[in-house]
Amino acid sequence: MPRRTTFRWMALSAALVGNSAVLFALARPLTDYAATLIGKDGRKAQGTATVTPTKDGTGTEIAVTLADDTPGATRPWHIHTGTCEKSGGVVGGGRAYAPIVINDKGQGTGKATLAVALADTTTYYVNIHDAAAAMGTIVACGDLKKK
Repeated sequence: MPRRTTFRWMALSAALVGNSAVLFALARPLTDYAATLIGKDGRKAQGTATVTPTKDGTGTEIAVTLADDTPGATRPWHIHTGTCEKSGGVVGGGRAYAPIVINDKGQGTGKATLAVALADTTTYYVNIHDAAAAMGTIVACGDLKKK
């Protein structure tokens, strides 16, 4: 086999191997998460959170429901790295999360879409804060578990 042909064959083989690694990485399943939110600091609030990757896999969609909370309250909330017992930073920036407004029945819902995907090698939790002026008081919290 002439030297030029051998080089071309080796280059094509390397390109195919490299592309298969990319295809393998793209085919890796994305993770869904869920959490049960439990009241903290003597609060009775409770709820659920579900987290799914966006259709294109580059972001994250979150849905939160709350019940048994104080009617009329407005609750800031976020996904954080870590756990309810060992806190970490906010994922996706605080502005991505519109506050949850609690209705007259003590219920509320929140949704957010983050521009980042959650890494499946990190732990996460959802917390519900008392108010914008009382971010240090947690009304409810739940560790996200892989589905």
